[in-house]
Amino acid sequence: MIRYVPTNIAKDVQAFVEKSCKETGVHVDETSGRVAIATTSQKDIDKIAKKFEKQGFIL
Repeated sequence: MIRYVPTNIAKDVQAFVEKSCKETGVHVDETSGRVAIATTSQKDIDKIAKKFEKQGFIL
């Protein structure tokens, strides 16, 4: 699954994924600055969803 992250929480999601999600990658588009996450791990998806659901980031 590849998912773009809303810009208002992009830095927080990027830091969390890099620190806490071993099977998930983060990509920052150099031209637009958009952040995307890519994963096939249901465990990582669940961790990200739980952490950022209050900010409206639904996977």
